Amino acid sequence: MTILGIGIDIIKIKRIKYIYKKNKNKFSKKILTKKEISEYKKKKDKINYLAKKFTSKEAISKALGTGINKGINFKSFEIYHNKYGKPKIKLFNKALSIFKKKKATRINISITDEKKYAQSIVIISN
Repeated sequence: MTILGIGIDIIKIKRIKYIYKKNKNKFSKKILTKKEISEYKKKKDKINYLAKKFTSKEAISKALGTGINKGINFKSFEIYHNKYGKPKIKLFNKALSIFKKKKATRINISITDEKKYAQSIVIISN
């Protein structure tokens, strides 16, 4: 196995709370896919959910080597969980093309949070 990219991101949940209070619908629509929005609507702790999705997508974009720009946006990735709760990533459009161009075959993510912070790390490998 060769590591082709690593990305990590951390955010103060308070920052997401501030953005959420300003305009919750605009922010959630900007960073979540349709499937994630359906899941989001069912969550009691919407701010924590958004914080974890935000850090996850930032970490993925860093692991790809692009950041959020040049055709890569928050909807280029979808975070879901398998039946055991392990987070997984689905890539779309340009993000998927970059992943394939790197000749990557695996993408792993770990997401964590505590009272004040949410954090994610992503490793892309072959």
